[in-house]
Amino acid sequence: MQTIHWKCSRQGTVRGFTLIELLVVIAIISILASILFPVFARARENARRASCLSNLKQIGLGLMQYTQDYDEKYPLLGYADGDTIKYPDGTTSNNNWVLRIYPYVKSTQVFNCPSNSRTPWIGGSGGKNTSSPNAVYSVSYGMNSRLINGGYSAISIASVEKVSQTLMFADSGGESPYAILDLYYTGPSSPRWVDDRHLDGANLVFADGHAKWKKMSRDANDHPIPPKAAQGVYWYADGTH
Repeated sequence: MQTIHWKCSRQGTVRGFTLIELLVVIAIISILASILFPVFARARENARRASCLSNLKQIGLGLMQYTQDYDEKYPLLGYADGDTIKYPDGTTSNNNWVLRIYPYVKSTQVFNCPSNSRTPWIGGSGGKNTSSPNAVYSVSYGMNSRLINGGYSAISIASVEKVSQTLMFADSGGESPYAILDLYYTGPSSPRWVDDRHLDGANLVFADGHAKWKKMSRDANDHPIPPKAAQGVYWYADGTH
């Protein structure tokens, strides 16, 4: 029997990318990244804005529940002498709007905006971002002190002329513990101001409890301008600016 032997051979060349081809690919990837990264960042901030708005809706609901229990009157912004609250651990704190609304929302997380890097602290002792161990407030949101006459005199819902347009709470920045004013940002130690941290706008809660996002503009120094009557936002119970 004759044995047949097969001989196979395969010849070929392996060709790599040229330098020009690699540079073209890198350039295309860079262009796509420059287009997509801002889109991703905006989508992420949209999600944070929605989460923040959800927080403020819960605060607004807590606000309205509070008024039902307190003769249709809004909570005080700050506290009067002797107006304190005691915690189970025996520590006490000066009372303020956060603590007054807290029993109705039953969550500390709602007082923290996901776009705000500062962490709020509610209750107990050993607080964060404050020199006082018993200070209790939200570093993300502030209450409109203009509406309640400086914070120490509760007013009724019936006394607010434009209840659906009068500001109650808002995204805010600054050093004041819990009060926002209809003022411009003037520096890190300025009173608390409305902060346009959500896509050039802020989430607001109005005196009837509803929440919405409002676009804001900036001045020549790139400081956020507080929303006023021109944007359909009022700061006083009598419906002025």
